[in-house]
Amino acid sequence: MRRSQDGQTLVIFTIVSAFILVATIALVGNTQVLFVNVNRADAVALLAAQAGASTISHDALYDPTNERIALDQGLAVIQCEKAGHQQPFIVDVHCTTNGNAVIATVTEQVEMPFPLLNGTETVTATRTARPAFGGTTSGGF
Repeated sequence: MRRSQDGQTLVIFTIVSAFILVATIALVGNTQVLFVNVNRADAVALLAAQAGASTISHDALYDPTNERIALDQGLAVIQCEKAGHQQPFIVDVHCTTNGNAVIATVTEQVEMPFPLLNGTETVTATRTARPAFGGTTSGGF
């Protein structure tokens, strides 16, 4: 006697659908965590660049013949990297100056809630800032 095999397709379909649902939830969860951490890294890069750009050279500031706001190049890099490393989860902060601008590149290691390949992802953000001080400037900032 053969047993009835009715319903086997339904059982397999239910099991496969459950796996697809769990995989979709994992993908959405990982994507949400990644978006939050990309925004966090971007905010840290902006704050680090602004901290570096706030180091205005006092010699250039009080020189009556100088018409431009100038950075203190050495102090700008130090302040930028110091500000970037204050935040949690930041792996590396690299700051450089280019003329009168500070460029901050922040690298963050993100642990994913549902590890797929290696369990962590690397997020990098770069921001640039220039010094600003009251008064008038020719040509804007």
